[in-house]
Amino acid sequence: MNIYCMKKQTIRYGKFTNSTWQTINGLASVEHVIARIKDEIDWKGYSLWVHGSILNDVDTHDIDLTIMGVFIPQRINQLLEAIVKIGFQEQVYCDVKFSISNQLYDPTKDSVKTIRYACYQPKIQFDDATYTAAESIGGLYVKEVQFPMPKTIGKTMREGFVYKRPLRLV
Repeated sequence: MNIYCMKKQTIRYGKFTNSTWQTINGLASVEHVIARIKDEIDWKGYSLWVHGSILNDVDTHDIDLTIMGVFIPQRINQLLEAIVKIGFQEQVYCDVKFSISNQLYDPTKDSVKTIRYACYQPKIQFDDATYTAAESIGGLYVKEVQFPMPKTIGKTMREGFVYKRPLRLV
C-alpha cells in the first residue's frame, strides 16, 4: 500500500467515527479496501461501480462508489453500512450510494444528469460541522445529485482535469 500522508479530520457517520484518514492515489492504493468489499459482502443481485478522482491517479481523500441492483431497501441499507464500516476500519472514506434511478453519471458521454441516490445515513459530521445529506423516504435516506457537480466543473476548467468513465468492480 502506498500512503502519501494522513489527513486529520474527525468524521462521524451513523455508527462510525474516525479521525485519521489516508490520502489515496489511484485504485492500486485502495486494493486492500476493494478486496475486503468484494470478499466480505454478498453481491448477489447487485453491482458496484467506482468513479471520480480515484480513477485519475491524483491525491484524494475518498473513493466514490455506486451500488446498482435490486430495489430492496433493507438489503440496500445493509450494503451501504457494510461498505462504510470497511472504509472506517481501513481509514479510507468510502463515499458510497445506491442509485435509485438505476443510472450512473459517465463524464465521458453525459452532459447534465440528475440521479436519485440512497445514502447510508441522513447526516454526516466533519469535525464540528454537521451536514444533512439526505431525507428519509420509504426506509431509505434519499438525495438527488445533479451532474456535473460544481466542484467537478471547477476542476475541469481550472486544471484541465479529465474524468474517466465509471468502472465496474463487482
